[in-house]
Amino acid sequence: MTKRFEGIYPPAITSFTEDGEIYEKGIRNVIRYLMSEGVHGFFINGSYGSCVLMTIEERKRVAEIIHDEVSGRLPIITHVGEASTRATIELARHAEGLGSVAVAAVAPYYYSGANAYDEGQIIRHYADIATSVRVPTFIYNNPRTSGYTLTSELLAKLVKVGVLGMKDSSGSFTLLGEFNQAATRENADFACMSGSVGLMQPAFNIGIKGCISGTANAFPELAVSLYKALEAHDWEKSGELQNLVIAQRKIQAASGFRPAGCYTFLKLKGIDCGTVRRPWREPNDQEARYMKEEAIKLGLLRGDGLRGT
Repeated sequence: MTKRFEGIYPPAITSFTEDGEIYEKGIRNVIRYLMSEGVHGFFINGSYGSCVLMTIEERKRVAEIIHDEVSGRLPIITHVGEASTRATIELARHAEGLGSVAVAAVAPYYYSGANAYDEGQIIRHYADIATSVRVPTFIYNNPRTSGYTLTSELLAKLVKVGVLGMKDSSGSFTLLGEFNQAATRENADFACMSGSVGLMQPAFNIGIKGCISGTANAFPELAVSLYKALEAHDWEKSGELQNLVIAQRKIQAASGFRPAGCYTFLKLKGIDCGTVRRPWREPNDQEARYMKEEAIKLGLLRGDGLRGT
């Protein structure tokens, strides 16, 4: 199973109109662009996809649009995490029906931050999801947004009740390695994916070859090139590209919120990607100028805003 989840999976952004409606044309434009740049799959309706800013029905609609545009050409992991088990299962079954190769769920948020759930409740939550669908269930570990801190010991227990993969957005290479070790001891086919392309090179070197890369929304060619260099064992080139990724990620966060920076870079590349849904905001004019100038310095954009050579 793990082979299916190798490579670069952008956590696709969701396009909205200025008045906050789902912008189908923008979503399709982004998906077509990312596929043209050689990404290996998609992770949809996650943090970059503005999941918690949408209703359940809107999340279903976005998943339907993306599945229709991809048309089975690439694997899609759909994030279905909600605050309740019931709503999470509803989204999971919908995603399975569309053809998602896996569903992923963040820990049930809001009350988790108040220590309302003990370990047994978390285990039952994921067991219920895993038994509700036939496709693999992933845990999406994002402690900053869910309010829940996963341990490697708990992950091992989740594997025993049917969790078959993970997106780890802890930002810690050490934790990522501990999670991978704990899970693969229980199931050698467990698919551990890094949630940050900033860790792609060290993660690859310990056997984690799948990356759900937010940066790949804006610069898919950069993330894909890094993955190809790692596959070729070109350590010098991969080191250069990893450093370039780290520099790019910093400038994408010029407004303080990296996901919103994706829209600015896509527009600089001439892609009609719509805009964010409030209360998100796109980088302002000053921030966007800084982003463009710095990307040009890095060779990622030309002076006209298009891709660098």
